[in-house]
Amino acid sequence: MELSPELNNRLAELRGELLWGRLSGTAPEAGWLACELIEAGLNSPAVWELAGYALSIGSMTEVEPLVREVMVEAGFPPIDLQRTPWAVARDVAQGIAEGTLPIGSGADFLISELGVREEFDGPNEIDWLMILIDDWEAVRKTPPSDDELREQARKIADVATGRLVAMRDQEA
Repeated sequence: MELSPELNNRLAELRGELLWGRLSGTAPEAGWLACELIEAGLNSPAVWELAGYALSIGSMTEVEPLVREVMVEAGFPPIDLQRTPWAVARDVAQGIAEGTLPIGSGADFLISELGVREEFDGPNEIDWLMILIDDWEAVRKTPPSDDELREQARKIADVATGRLVAMRDQEA
């Protein structure tokens, strides 16, 4: 299934909202999104059920479990925040790098939610991401490009993956 850039961006934004636990919109908006996913080739019982809400009245909260299921089917699974901080950091950073999570909401999450946790000895790469976003003027003359930010996210994902492997090796 090939998604248009516009549909891909909408799903990434929705994934970012799920990351922050602030799902906005209405059930009809979710229903129309499902209709567009059907048109793009996603064909499952969950997406058809969600499409049935296109002409309904209600909040997004009403259809959130269905939205989560459709997101998984579309390749945009919500990030499980109950996992270890290293696993969450890896998943968020990979989402940024792949474009399945908006750079802004993913980077803000890495910096503000994970970067300040006392139990998480986060990688220096998160600090560099923060510098690229917030303090770039001190280091360079031009703001970072999306590609540079995604590359920094790839570095965070690589470090997090390495840390998770090392943690598994220590447990074995």
